[in-house]
Amino acid sequence: MTLPKSLINIIAAISLLLAPAVWATEPGGNLAQSQTAPAYDQVQEDQPVQAVMFYSNWCGACQVLDPKVEAAKPVFADRPVDFVRFDFSFAMVKGKELQSLAEEKNLANIYAKNKGKVGFLLLVDPDTETVLDVLTMRDSLAVIIATIDKRLQRGKSGVQN
Repeated sequence: MTLPKSLINIIAAISLLLAPAVWATEPGGNLAQSQTAPAYDQVQEDQPVQAVMFYSNWCGACQVLDPKVEAAKPVFADRPVDFVRFDFSFAMVKGKELQSLAEEKNLANIYAKNKGKVGFLLLVDPDTETVLDVLTMRDSLAVIIATIDKRLQRGKSGVQN
């Protein structure tokens, strides 16, 4: 029996999140530190990430990407990911509201560069307003989760940016 590719992607995403197994059970039920676990003093806090969705209800790509982003949100509920949505569905009416949101979230430059464009998710470093990654409708839920996780871990020893 072969599993559907989407199920394999979800399993892969979950295993990525659980991958750094810090403890293993020795024979007899005793807990021992795994050989693959990082030393305690090397573990650093996650670096904050803003996941910025440029959305509109008339955008086909948004209709594909949005449910994946919504499904990824609970995975990061206890981690420093700020999900921000610029909804351009009624941009003529909400223009000032969107601009205010951009200023409130320290995303004025990102907003100005992408104003009116829709159908993608930007992962942004909130301290520098640097775009770390761009995710689109082509990215699976597993890829979205893995990419956000990778960007949370930027700056940690051994983690590539």
